[in-house]
Amino acid sequence: MKLSRRIFLGILPLIPGAAKARALGDRDQGFSDIARQIGGVTDVSPYLIEAAEYEFVLAYGPEAKGIFVAALGSGPLPDRVAEAAPALQAQAAFVATFLYSGEVVRDGVTSAKYYPWCLSWKAVTFASAPGLCGGPGFGHWENAPIPGAM
Repeated sequence: MKLSRRIFLGILPLIPGAAKARALGDRDQGFSDIARQIGGVTDVSPYLIEAAEYEFVLAYGPEAKGIFVAALGSGPLPDRVAEAAPALQAQAAFVATFLYSGEVVRDGVTSAKYYPWCLSWKAVTFASAPGLCGGPGFGHWENAPIPGAM
């Protein structure tokens, strides 16, 4: 397999978060199961799940992850979230937003570094992640051809 520049640049932002989560050994099957249930689809990228866990721990801390898994780890997820404390509901919303938008807000700055892998692209049948197909790179369709340049 030839690794193109576009593929390399596309996966580059995802690697640090997922690699750190894997290297730290803090991956939790309970968290992964809950995140997949929140996502609502079976074929969520393992890298996106690892990144969700990594970003969750950065946002709320490792103790909050344990509480989150313990509180939402058994029974039907909608019932567990509905009965959960407001802080746990906010954390479940964080995971859902992350999985579907690929965005992370840290220190008031929004980063969309996981955007090409987010679940929004699985939810729509008429589009694919920008920059992952056709054209020279991310957002190539925004640059209209210059008249007379061809």
